[in-house]
Amino acid sequence: MKSTILLFLLFNSLYLFAKNVHEKPKLLKSENIKMDSIQVQVSIYEGKTFVTESYFEKSKSKLSVVYSGFGKSSYQISTRENSAMPEDFWRTNIFKFENGKVLNRKENFCFTGKMNAIFGKTDEEYRKYFSKTLNSEFVEKYVVELFLRIKKQNH
Repeated sequence: MKSTILLFLLFNSLYLFAKNVHEKPKLLKSENIKMDSIQVQVSIYEGKTFVTESYFEKSKSKLSVVYSGFGKSSYQISTRENSAMPEDFWRTNIFKFENGKVLNRKENFCFTGKMNAIFGKTDEEYRKYFSKTLNSEFVEKYVVELFLRIKKQNH
């Protein structure tokens, strides 16, 4: 049951991502902002979609975040962090954001067929391939702070 729900969430995220890619939403604004030691490139698209690329100077980590709006005040937030080592291994976090609150956080580890040698390890074993500073708890707080900053600057 748990794996069925996970697969549904993953396919739903991929569908939303593919839908946005194929429809080619119009870019409304692109800007760079700095939050402490984090450089952020923000792209704002029509249809309540924001795409950001964050570079964390201290840890030299990168985090991609997609905010996909739906309804009056709801967003699905998807993050992606590439592994420091092998290139085709990454971690995603998917959140539902409603009325200023994060709901239903889900962390996933993803890899291509080339990475079958690491399949079947525990989440703790997978986490060693990623920045310790970009843990799920930090990412959850960061995506909310970044969202509020983008909304404030653009309203």
